[in-house]
Order: sequence, then C-alpha cells, then structure tokens
Amino acid sequence: MSESDNLKEARRLIAANKIDEATPLLWRLYSSTNSAIQLDAILILIGILNAVTQNDKLLEIVDAGITTAESMGKTDIRGFLLARKSIFLRSQLELLIYRQKNLLLSAYVFRWINFSTEREKKEYEAISKKREELEKEITELQNTVLELARSSTNNYFKGHIYTAIADLYSSKLFHDQVDFIRGGRMRNMIGNIHFIKRWKLGKWFLYRSKDRKTIMIDQRESIRFYKLAISEFKTGKYITELAQAHYNLAAKFKITYCFKRSKKYLGLAERIAMKNNDQRLLSQILLLRKGIADKNRNIRNYVEEMGLDLP
Repeated sequence: MSESDNLKEARRLIAANKIDEATPLLWRLYSSTNSAIQLDAILILIGILNAVTQNDKLLEIVDAGITTAESMGKTDIRGFLLARKSIFLRSQLELLIYRQKNLLLSAYVFRWINFSTEREKKEYEAISKKREELEKEITELQNTVLELARSSTNNYFKGHIYTAIADLYSSKLFHDQVDFIRGGRMRNMIGNIHFIKRWKLGKWFLYRSKDRKTIMIDQRESIRFYKLAISEFKTGKYITELAQAHYNLAAKFKITYCFKRSKKYLGLAERIAMKNNDQRLLSQILLLRKGIADKNRNIRNYVEEMGLDLP
C-alpha cells in the first residue's frame, strides 16, 4: 500500500473512531521523506495524541511540522502549528504552576512558614524563572499567530488558528484560576461547593480584584475566538470542522456552568455529526451530554485534584 493510501486509511479509521489502529500508520508516515505526506501525518497526529501524557512528543512533532511547513511555503499551516505549539507550551506551564502551588501550600495556611528547606526555596526560584521564559514565548507565539490569521484569506486555516487561540485562553483560564487562588484549606473547600461554583460566587472571595479581571478576560476571549472559528468554518462551508467548533464551544460553556448555552451548541454539533456519520464526534457529544445531565452529581473536585485541601 502506498503512503497516500496509508494516509487515506488512517483518516478512515479515525472517522470510525478507531484511533489505536490509525496511530501506528501515522507514525510511519511521520518518518516519510515526502514532505507533504509527513506534514499531513503531523497535522493528524496533533489532533489525536493525548496532550496530557504525550505533550513532549507533541512539541517534538509540532516543531518538525513548523520547519516542514516553512520550507514548503505553507504560511497558513505554519500559523496553525505555531498556535498549537503555544498550547503545548501552556501545558508545560501548567505543571510548573502546580509545583509552585505545592511548594507554597504550607505558607498559605501557616503564615510564619515560608519554605521548609533551602532546596525548596531554590526550586521555587528556578520555577519562577522558567515560568517567565515560557510565558514570554507563549505571548510572542500568540501575537505572531494573530498577525498571520489577520493577513490570511483561507477560511479553513483561519478557523483552526482561532480554535487554537480559543483553546489557549481556555487552558489559561483554568491555570490562572489555580495560580491566583488565595486562602487556606477552608476557603478553598468552600469555593469548591457546587452551588458556589454554579453561580460563580467563589470569584468574590477566592481572588483579588485584579486577578478576577484577568480570569474574566480569559473566559471572554476563549468564547470570542471559538465563535470566530465557527464563523470562518461556516463561511468556507467546512461542515466537519464546523461541527467540531460547535462541540468545542459547547464544552467551554459546560465547564463554565452555562448549561443552557452548552446544550444549544451541542445540538448544532450533533445534527451535523449525525448527517456526516462522524462516529468519533458523536461519541464525544454523548459523553458531554451525559456530563451536562449529571451536572448536580459526581461533581469534579478541583480542590482535591490540585492538592488545595492540604495540609
């Protein structure tokens, strides 16, 4: 079977939600000497690899994709890959934020404690320096990508670039909430109560005024860019991508407790996915719909997950 046929087969398997079968094919194509085939494999792998467990591998292949796209003069694809790279770097930043919060947990509860050991203090300072470098790189990538999107006339890649920026703001929203949260064990546990989160009351006592403003900007910009992506896919009549964009916005509204809006966009995504027999997206929609229906039960405990209920 030729490389082109393998690429078609990988796409068919993914559409049938057979990711495990498609992945080995794509890794072989990633090593192709044909730049076009390799770039297609990279673009597909970026969409199916686990961003939590395979983030380092994603950064590796996205850098390869940026180099290949640049050599081929594919400006729009390069812009999309730069946007995805900013998201993968944001995942690295998340780990640093989590470690910093754990280093300071004792200080949040016992004000006379700073760091338990000199080693912890040095680690905190090293993390602070690394965070500053990552944040600067992410900001520069985002500015570059926005300029590329504004100058492009390709609805397909503009839609994907806007989706990537929306994902970046969505990730930043969660990270900033963790990073800016203040108070000890009791304050955080109260903030994790469902009705407090449901009606967004926690922002008034978990965050300082300037931090609250940043969090609200994160949420607003995330939704704005998802809607821009929808607009681009709709204008270009990219139906499959339009369905995914509707799903992405539905998921965003769900995690921000806007369940009515979430159901609206989920319905739009489902109608398109059923028409196209997109089994992978339909399975994602089913899980999200169950999550919305189960919104008052089996509630995710962010305080426990992030270790904010300690010590």
